[in-house]
Amino acid sequence: MKRTAAQQVSLVAAALLGAAPLCIGLARQWSSDGDGRVMWMALVTSLFTAGVLAAAIGRRRTRRAVVRQAVIILIVATLLAVGTAYLLDATAGPGILAMSLVIGGCLAGTSVLVAYSRPGTSP
Repeated sequence: MKRTAAQQVSLVAAALLGAAPLCIGLARQWSSDGDGRVMWMALVTSLFTAGVLAAAIGRRRTRRAVVRQAVIILIVATLLAVGTAYLLDATAGPGILAMSLVIGGCLAGTSVLVAYSRPGTSP
């Protein structure tokens, strides 16, 4: 099956949204003279999400399953990012949580967009 135009746009949006945490990490590292904590947070959570999405390749899932997976990715990615930040001696609690939620939200959104972009799914 071929992807529709909307599914192709969804796939491109998923790629951009999935790359956003890494781009934020690189921008933070560049602008703060080598502080790579956000980069490591983004890398750890992106690897986790890539593993979850790779495990779901080829499976047709209901909308409920897609939402469940996105919520799990949001929670676990946020917790992984918070844990990584604390392991790297970050101390600004609200800032860590905010950045972790942004990273987790981007990756959860990526999960939903990837599921929608699969051929044979309906809007």
